Amino acid sequence: MFNIFSNKKVIWISTVVTLLMFTVVMFIVNPSIDGESGMGVLALQLAFDKEVGIEIINSWGKSGIENFKQLIFTDYIYALGYSVFFTSILSVLILKKLKQNSSKYKFIIFLPFMAGLFDWIENSLELLFIHKPIEFSNTLFFIHSIIASSKWIALPAIVIFIIKLSLQDSTNPNKS
Repeated sequence: MFNIFSNKKVIWISTVVTLLMFTVVMFIVNPSIDGESGMGVLALQLAFDKEVGIEIINSWGKSGIENFKQLIFTDYIYALGYSVFFTSILSVLILKKLKQNSSKYKFIIFLPFMAGLFDWIENSLELLFIHKPIEFSNTLFFIHSIIASSKWIALPAIVIFIIKLSLQDSTNPNKS
């Protein structure tokens, strides 16, 4: 698995897709949804309370809600892109630092895909919520925010692992 994701073509394609989709989602899609900076989309992710979620989507207006429904696919692409991108960076570093046989690093390699999966589940739940906000379960909305929080915890953890691996000495492969 490390060799697949450390392939230069995979690295370049995932880097381009991640940067492109980051730009599209953060600077075009999200602002077109909330009519402002795009932070309303983040606020929905971390609302935890269905009534707060309803207030947030109501603040977007009909055009913002329609934009969400039509453009949510971009966030699915973005999540896939950053999952492959972070897995590629981790794979290169793990191979370079001779850590591929460590069970700890065999687990870490899946963390970007877990973050991406959390993102996909979060997006899917938001799409269901936006279609029928009143009927949507309070408990499911709360779970949605836990899933979104898990994504937001996983992403910095991945960056920390990347930094930690970058700073490690590769001359001692047994040192974690």
